[in-house]
Amino acid sequence: MEKIHVVIEALESLKIEDIVVYDMRERSPFFDYFILSTARNSRQLKAAVNHLKEHLNAAKYDHPDVEGTHSNAWVLMDAKDVVVNIFTKEERAFYNIEKMWLDVPTIDLDAL
Repeated sequence: MEKIHVVIEALESLKIEDIVVYDMRERSPFFDYFILSTARNSRQLKAAVNHLKEHLNAAKYDHPDVEGTHSNAWVLMDAKDVVVNIFTKEERAFYNIEKMWLDVPTIDLDAL
């Protein structure tokens, strides 16, 4: 759960919004947590990717695999047991990934 703290702290420090952490430990053999978050614009999205890489590296975690670096709307970061999605507001609304996880428990960020 310590990696979740690092990820959330990095995202919140850049004012990334609407962060939701899904607890996938009982659902997926590939990852434990699935995070959705929203950047206000493409510049903030790119900054969040770099910032999150730096935070994970400083905490001695492996560098995440990153998909969508050329996108200005959605980036997926695979940090092994934690998958982080950073969307622009429009892209998040368009894909509405939350509808797939309606029955999946979420982690209370205030309890972390």
